[in-house]
Amino acid sequence: MAAPGDRAGSVTFVNKFTVSGDPDAFEKAFARVAEFMTVQPGILGYTLSRDVDDPQRYVNIARWENAPALRAAVTRPGFREHVEELRQLAESSSELYVERQRYLGDGAPAA
Repeated sequence: MAAPGDRAGSVTFVNKFTVSGDPDAFEKAFARVAEFMTVQPGILGYTLSRDVDDPQRYVNIARWENAPALRAAVTRPGFREHVEELRQLAESSSELYVERQRYLGDGAPAA
């Protein structure tokens, strides 16, 4: 049985972090994870943003070609080692969304 989103088009992975230590250390650790993830098949891009009012809170938004591409990336050798450092620095919660509408900034909505 297919998981929700497996047959859909691109998906958006949203991961919220609350950092328990130094935000700079968290950002460096996240950069190492991002280096690993950005070479995985199916990733379309990501952003890491820090809360304007609370420097301990971040959100990562990553776009993937589809849900199976993301699921394959998180099962690859080395993934657990990369994220373990993040788990030492922050608590997180994540959700996966199916893209329904998109605006690319070129003046017209995209399908």
